[in-house]
Amino acid sequence: MNRIGRRPFLFGGAAGLASLMFGGRLAGAPPPGPQPRLVLILQNNGTQQANFWPRAGFTSPILEPLLRDPRIASKCRFVKGVSIPADANGTDGNEHDVGFARIFTGQKLLSVGGKPMGGARSVDQTVARAFQQESMALAILSSSVEPFPKVGFDHRRSFSYVAPGVQNPPFVDMVQAYDRFFAPPPTLGADARAVLVARKSALDASLTDLARLRARVPAIEREKLDRHAEAIRDVELGLTRDIEGRRGVGALSPYRPEKPKDIGANPSALVTEERFVPELVGDAIDLTAAAVLSSAARVCTVQLGYGGGKWRFAWEGLDIDFHQEIAHRDTGDAGSTPENTAKVVTVNRWYASMVERLAAKLEAVPESDGTTALDHTLIVWANEFGRGDHSLENVPIALIGGGALHGLGKGGRTIDVGIQPFQRLGCTILRAMGLPARGFGDLPECGPFQGL
Repeated sequence: MNRIGRRPFLFGGAAGLASLMFGGRLAGAPPPGPQPRLVLILQNNGTQQANFWPRAGFTSPILEPLLRDPRIASKCRFVKGVSIPADANGTDGNEHDVGFARIFTGQKLLSVGGKPMGGARSVDQTVARAFQQESMALAILSSSVEPFPKVGFDHRRSFSYVAPGVQNPPFVDMVQAYDRFFAPPPTLGADARAVLVARKSALDASLTDLARLRARVPAIEREKLDRHAEAIRDVELGLTRDIEGRRGVGALSPYRPEKPKDIGANPSALVTEERFVPELVGDAIDLTAAAVLSSAARVCTVQLGYGGGKWRFAWEGLDIDFHQEIAHRDTGDAGSTPENTAKVVTVNRWYASMVERLAAKLEAVPESDGTTALDHTLIVWANEFGRGDHSLENVPIALIGGGALHGLGKGGRTIDVGIQPFQRLGCTILRAMGLPARGFGDLPECGPFQGL
């Protein structure tokens, strides 16, 4: 990978990073025409291998909701053979943590007090920074089996990382996400604007001081300073958006969604009551579609449960701890028992229908160049496992849309060229977004997925 160091961005400003990435063209001044967009969707607990991968006619029991529309099917690519090494790297994590925290960071787990965290900035945050735009991160975490946040498991709250060991916290209340990205920004008076400018200037001074200190400390301490600088830069960018009135950029867009029902008014609904999960997921999908269509957020992440999450899926007629009683018992690619296989298929069909909901919304919107919004949006649907018994082989990766982007090739196919290291996913995403990359994470020369 053409490594883009953190230091130019942290200590030299956002324009320095944009110049490195775009050869002098600022990310804030995009070329004319439709812009690339990225959506990452992560589910947990694996899939049912024998019923996931497309067969003759390019469909499967699990993928049928996604592939029933030929327009969308023709824009889907499924990458087989993706492997994630099961290495807890000295933490107390298991395979859930390995898949959940590594798949979009590309690095080994990082021990933070012994807890497994992502070891690098995740690819969504790298892209968002290149676009100089805040991403929209959404998650549905409520569980009647194991309420979240469970004590000691905050590391499974988010797969998105702004820096090594520093999560990008997702919105779990969809009304709050709506207010952040679609409500009109407040009108700032002269006094309020002056206060924000003063705070931003103070942060700039802090970064200058950190840069001086960095030159005088040992290498092991520089990493800590870099993380601190990352946090300061994030706050500074947020203040910049406030000063410029760029929050709520989707407020005047024709794609502005209806405000979601205030489920969060009942706090337990976001923690312990699963009956609201389907509605929350639907709201998350609709907000994501509106965000990318309006450019309120060209980078979005949707997290369907926490790492190793536990839902009962009563809305799909199961009402049983799927994680423990079903997924863990899927002990072979062909399944264990017909009854268990049917339940795994039912749950994963529901996930596929949620992905289809997003793809259909984007496919329905024409672009100025004769394509659709889906052609300029890469939807990545991924999983923390390959199979529910903690197998990290054949982790299903779906690349949907993005036909107008770089390096994805035609859709309507399964790529099956043997084992592929998962770091190729990050490299593929960066290239599709127009960013130079020879590799990703701890495989800096892995290249994108072979076979695309």
